[in-house]
Amino acid sequence: MLKEKVYDAYLVNNYNCGEAIVKIANDAYGLNIPEGSMKFISGFAGGVGCGSYCGALAGVIGMLGYMYIDEKEHETEGFRARCSEIQRRFISVLGSLECSELSKKYKTPETRCLYTIEKTAEILEEYLIADGKIKAEKKDASISAEEIKRLKGLGFLHNKGTNNFSARVITRNGKITAAENARIAEAAAKFGNGELTMTTRLTVEIIGIPYENVEPLIAFLAEGGLETGGTGSKVRPVVSCKGTTCQDGLCDTYRLSEIIHQQFYKGYRQVSLPHKFKIAVGGCPNNCVKPDLNDLGIIGQRMPVINRDKCRGCNKCVIEDTCPIKVAKMKDGIIEIDESMCNHCGRCVNKCPFDAIEDGGYGYKIMVGGRWGKKWAHGRALNRIFTSEAEVLSAIEKTILFFREQGIPGERLSDTIERVGFDLAEAEILGDAILERKPEILGINITGGATC
Repeated sequence: MLKEKVYDAYLVNNYNCGEAIVKIANDAYGLNIPEGSMKFISGFAGGVGCGSYCGALAGVIGMLGYMYIDEKEHETEGFRARCSEIQRRFISVLGSLECSELSKKYKTPETRCLYTIEKTAEILEEYLIADGKIKAEKKDASISAEEIKRLKGLGFLHNKGTNNFSARVITRNGKITAAENARIAEAAAKFGNGELTMTTRLTVEIIGIPYENVEPLIAFLAEGGLETGGTGSKVRPVVSCKGTTCQDGLCDTYRLSEIIHQQFYKGYRQVSLPHKFKIAVGGCPNNCVKPDLNDLGIIGQRMPVINRDKCRGCNKCVIEDTCPIKVAKMKDGIIEIDESMCNHCGRCVNKCPFDAIEDGGYGYKIMVGGRWGKKWAHGRALNRIFTSEAEVLSAIEKTILFFREQGIPGERLSDTIERVGFDLAEAEILGDAILERKPEILGINITGGATC
């Protein structure tokens, strides 16, 4: 593809934007334009030196002239319409013809105008193919199924119909530093097609990576302390909400999810499971990150403690009005909360002017057996509130061990729980006997059934 040649021409060989377009088109299409003749386009760089008309687009217009005009533009029917169409497509993709506007949106200190030039090259090639001026590049289908499977295990997913891949770059529950962000962006420009996407597990995907760029990309990311992964029948990257900074957050979701990431995503990376195993950490019962639709979900809790001696039985009770799910009720002149219905959001704590609820202990609810997709299941809550991170981490490990011991290859945790019964699953997770079997369980030979 034409745009895959932009990086070397622009950043390695130091052609300016217009020169790079002419250079790569000349080489790709065998136009035999002498090297020195490319200087005709040089002055268009930087928007003709004043932030005006895009130099890369000027290069495209120049190439249209070279490829379509026999002798004179006035004698070439439809040429101006071609130029107009190219500019229409350019505006549709990039939003402006002006260098100054494009620079504000797309220029970076690391790669300068690389993204704009790559998109411009793509627009040119797509136009020439549609017009029948050049033939679309045939894709080589020579990569074996075994190699595609191996790369998937490294976090590279095959792009259908091509020899390109998407690489999942692992984050810490969606958090990356500015330096890591710059590294990923540079990797996308250098080894992929210049575009990034976010996955539902808050990893970053670099897309359009040619097969031959896979190993160089891995090495480039490693230099910045980054890695690919997040696939297979294993513990998947942990996701969390912004509970650490959110006004409604009841626990430090960033801290807890990072501990889980280290202990179970990294620590259990070599442990195969019957299927994928997803963990989500939610800071409160708002459930923004859908903990109840993960194999294991954690929900921050605050349990209100009623001081009945301080309740004055107000006709208009602030606690009753505050409760978002209406389980706090005045009964016989005293505020009562139905514990079986309370979701422990903590909204009622410190709301009473007479301190009927002035305290609330913090904790964690754990849901197991959730999933979504072609089949879905709502996770069920374990019958206790966990009051420390250590208890939560222990419960996670016991759930993973339970799944590895009881699960049949190809089934999700929800299927295992449905088959053996929730009572057995809960007893194993809340008890400690399974930890005594840990060496034996980790020694089981398992081939998982995850396909992505």
